[in-house]
Amino acid sequence: MKKLLSLLFLVSLFSHAQENNSMSQKKNEFRIDVLAVVLSNKASVSYEYFFDGYLSTGINVNYSNSSKLNDDFENGYRNNLPKMELNPYIRYALSKSRTSYYFAEAFGSYNSGDYKEIIRLVGTDGNAYYTTQKSKYSDFALGGGLGYKMYIKNCIALEFLVGFGSNLTNKAKSPDVISRVGINLGYRF
Repeated sequence: MKKLLSLLFLVSLFSHAQENNSMSQKKNEFRIDVLAVVLSNKASVSYEYFFDGYLSTGINVNYSNSSKLNDDFENGYRNNLPKMELNPYIRYALSKSRTSYYFAEAFGSYNSGDYKEIIRLVGTDGNAYYTTQKSKYSDFALGGGLGYKMYIKNCIALEFLVGFGSNLTNKAKSPDVISRVGINLGYRF
């Protein structure tokens, strides 16, 4: 219910925003990932800055506290639990239109979370036993993606994004693949 109310609040906020007919004068955009909120209890917000040509750059921040993922982690169905991602990116528009276009994206991802493994310990009596040990991980990934973005009334953005990357530095504890999949709703100003 809270998710639905938040979504309705954002849509009403965007619908009352002032219109400016020139997309080239609007350099900033703020978005939230609606798909992540609805499906996985993940907060994902993005800010993007547009340059004069077909290039833009931005940053995306994700925080996850999904009860399903937490349960899977605690019950041993997965050994890592991603919590936070910080994704700087650069995009290039592949279409000439400014109101609806395809784009290509290259991104980096600093990601962190919890890791759990079963380790073997030897007690003071010489007997070995197994126990679960939890720790934190952090890693850096590089990746790419493709997407489509369209604007309603030159200020409300609807974006579809699919992208994947690979963690580079702590592969023993971090997830192998970082995904950037989402349906984003935003406001350009």
